Amino acid sequence: MVIELNRTFDKRKSEIENTVKEFIKKYNIDLSQTIIDNIVIHLSLCVSREINGSYIHTSESQIHHLKHHEYYIVAKEIILSLEDKFEVSIDKDQICYTTMYLANMNLLDIDFNFEYDLDEDILEEIINETTILIKDKLNIDLKKNNEFYTGMTLHFFPALERLKNNEQLTDNPLKDYIQAQHQVEFHCAEILNEVVKKYYNEKFNEHELAYIALHFGTIIER
Repeated sequence: MVIELNRTFDKRKSEIENTVKEFIKKYNIDLSQTIIDNIVIHLSLCVSREINGSYIHTSESQIHHLKHHEYYIVAKEIILSLEDKFEVSIDKDQICYTTMYLANMNLLDIDFNFEYDLDEDILEEIINETTILIKDKLNIDLKKNNEFYTGMTLHFFPALERLKNNEQLTDNPLKDYIQAQHQVEFHCAEILNEVVKKYYNEKFNEHELAYIALHFGTIIER
């Protein structure tokens, strides 16, 4: 069952990557493969959650100001294309998130308001402390990749919002596979989790960690 789920996800991910590259080429957008990988992982998870009926909507925030960004129309075309390809309805907030990926922005680049108080300085400290611990424990230097911070913040912020609102995901079909086949990436996510507990006295469950591990994987593979 796990192997079949993984094959299905990989096939879907490959189709999404082809779609993303098609529009990047169409609009002549210059992006590194790492950023493309991050977009593809993000959208693959969005589509998978919609198909599985487990999508959690993001909160209303200033990300909607991105509707005026030059890449918003590109992001919108990508989302509409994926909706048509996989016969799902994707939350329109994902157009804004995709815009940020295309523009190589992170959530600290804009005034991002959550329904509860999030200290941006603390969030930055969490990611920086995590990279230091991963370097010390696993000898993996994520700071060498300038795009790690962007990719991680775009996934980490919404995940932290779910944590604080007690809305963590509990039905990640890839959890067992990721834990077994991507142990290094999952260990990175666990290290992040310990830092999160230090600051917020709460921890991500294994379903959330498995998704976070995928984002670590896009950087480590490079």
